[in-house]
Amino acid sequence: MENLVVSLGLGVALITALFFLIYRLTRLHGYQTAVLVFAITLLVFIPFSVLNWAGADVFAIHLALYVIVPYGLGIITSQQEGEHGTKARSGRLHWAPITILIFFGIVATANAILLSLATHGMPSQFIGVLLPQPQSQATEITSGFPGTVARISERKEALATGYFDSMREQRGLGWQVRQGWRSRPEVGQPAVFQVRVLDREGRPISDAVIEGEFMRVSDFNLDQVFAMRPVGGGLYQAEVTLPAPGRWDLLFHVRHGEHTHEQQASTRVRESRG
Repeated sequence: MENLVVSLGLGVALITALFFLIYRLTRLHGYQTAVLVFAITLLVFIPFSVLNWAGADVFAIHLALYVIVPYGLGIITSQQEGEHGTKARSGRLHWAPITILIFFGIVATANAILLSLATHGMPSQFIGVLLPQPQSQATEITSGFPGTVARISERKEALATGYFDSMREQRGLGWQVRQGWRSRPEVGQPAVFQVRVLDREGRPISDAVIEGEFMRVSDFNLDQVFAMRPVGGGLYQAEVTLPAPGRWDLLFHVRHGEHTHEQQASTRVRESRG
């Protein structure tokens, strides 16, 4: 369900075709056909969604539209049956049920577009038209929104444990710790993250243990834990693959002997250029 608009449109088309196929080839009336089509839709859609889970929001918007379509078709055909006294075969449809179906179709399509933009960002061909041009070629505009913050209370509690004592010790050590990427990271592509550690006098610390985590605030299931290897001169590296675009929070610890240095930062990951 990567492309919501396509999956919604295809699902609606299949449900509509199934409804009229059953309605024309059986003796079932409008509401009876709607109930049968609704049951078949749930039997197919729910297991497929569980096996190809794309998130509760994606599931909800599909389910809502897939429920509305047979229900609306049931209303339309029942209205025709009430006017003609037999199963609806042809005739002019009342404007009210048609308006309801069109309204919910527009709402579902708009929500699908907004959800797609929030998850994947705006297509690159529209960025220069709808968003300001970047101030320099080194700046890349991203429009993806990572969503609401999850687990924030737990993370704050974990970071607050012994925070003031460790910060006083850390300032006393005077270590110089700098981090960065060898090249700008892209979604799903391995990138080398590196940290350089120097002592108070600027001498490299080459036998430290560095472990950390890239945290996705909108989905902790995507968090990436890493351990770094020394490459000499106080420089440490780790190959990291981040699976989603946008902002990632970073927390890592540098341990040397009995001393520990904690550092926090954030980084941004861009869409893969293919």
